[in-house]
Amino acid sequence: MGFLQAMLQMGQTAAQEGLEAYLNRPMDKDGKEIRVWLEVEGDLKEPLDITGVSRIDLADYSGSRAVLTEYMYRNPAGSNTTWAFSPIHRAGKMKNRPDKSLEALCPPDWREDKKSQFHKIRKRILMSYETEGYFAPGSVDRVMSGMEEKIHMVLPDLDNKQSYIIVFGIDRQEEFLYPGKVPAFEKYFQDKLEQNLSGGKKAIKTERQIPSQEKSCSLCNTTTGSAFGLDKVFKFNTFDKVNILAGLDKKESTHSFPVCQTCFEGISAGRGKVDRVLINSGVLPGVNIWAIPEAVGNSDMGLFKRFLHTWEASLEDKTVGGAGERTEGLYFSRLARTGQGLIFHFVFWEQNNAQEIVHLMVEDVPPERLARLESVWQRVCKEQFGWRKDTDLDFAVRSIYATLANYAGKSKGDKKVFRDFTLEIIGAMLQGEALPVDMFKRFIVPRLARLVYENRPDDYRRSMHYAELWVEYMQALNREVI
Repeated sequence: MGFLQAMLQMGQTAAQEGLEAYLNRPMDKDGKEIRVWLEVEGDLKEPLDITGVSRIDLADYSGSRAVLTEYMYRNPAGSNTTWAFSPIHRAGKMKNRPDKSLEALCPPDWREDKKSQFHKIRKRILMSYETEGYFAPGSVDRVMSGMEEKIHMVLPDLDNKQSYIIVFGIDRQEEFLYPGKVPAFEKYFQDKLEQNLSGGKKAIKTERQIPSQEKSCSLCNTTTGSAFGLDKVFKFNTFDKVNILAGLDKKESTHSFPVCQTCFEGISAGRGKVDRVLINSGVLPGVNIWAIPEAVGNSDMGLFKRFLHTWEASLEDKTVGGAGERTEGLYFSRLARTGQGLIFHFVFWEQNNAQEIVHLMVEDVPPERLARLESVWQRVCKEQFGWRKDTDLDFAVRSIYATLANYAGKSKGDKKVFRDFTLEIIGAMLQGEALPVDMFKRFIVPRLARLVYENRPDDYRRSMHYAELWVEYMQALNREVI
């Protein structure tokens, strides 16, 4: 419950209205846009009568300053869907030569080449507009033909170091109208959003025929006639398998922790803000970390807002507390330093295609605990191992992962087991519990021979050194556990 309350609190700070609460940024980091200028006959309501493509050009994209309502983008409902919420395609990185980029975008057989960008655009984005009556018949073929003719306008300027999105907009008197400014695109988005949140066209039809029962929102206790399930916000909340948010039957999705529309929009907006501001993917390989702040009890909401302001400002100028101070790679240390007066809810999760797998969730972690973990680490490193320079808590967490991964060897099965054990240790640290020192030794000692056999002397000595360091560190922490 604390995790969801914190997400809701994050969403409430975003002050989003209408569709904005359901929108995502097409890319979180800076990149480039390939803009496709569509020529339209008549007004901009559905069905759009697209006569061709006037031009294709490039524009800069800012991940931090992108206006959500202009792009009107929402992440796809699934990896195998044949429709998208908006006419925007995430193309990723281009090739290092124009001819190679052309081959990736539209090879001669792109209509049959399922891996080509043009094939994906036609099948997974544009065709749905035409089949559902938002484009006039023949519009998609005219768009694709126009793109084939004019893609050469941008090929020489494509950069293999940049990430790209392809944005379809309307050419209106030399002004590029982004999807959010086109009534037909907005209407399509609204209809698809309603279908997605309600479980599809069939569910909407049934709901209109059979009056829905009133339900109580699980967060604010408001009585509502239209409840929402959280599987549309978190992909780890699915109804075909047991996971941290319960549910086994899709038909019962709105009965498993139902929330009202206001809370749903708040949590959705909160998820978007956490993904933009408070996610870390650099501490543990392949694992994303959320640290979601919450002001609890009689805590001053001003503390919460000041924390977010300080955190976002540090992302902009790459400093904390003063010019030139290193922040890259710091995550836990910055939380300990700037989060006084709040508590944090940590979620460690992995992206697996469209699925989000939760490995660890720890709620109600005060920043003082993070500060203690870091100070004990620094003391052990200095007093018992003679280190002269302080290292941060992020370094400590990375070192336990790297150390256990080295002892796991080359076996994928062992690496998975050791990864899970690493997360178990981190979870106990964050919860302030006794750490499994004896279990750590039982993992390490039997694998010493293989460590020496498979690695160079410098590498296995370093791994053994860090294993010894972590034994001392865990014992030092355990002495402080009451």
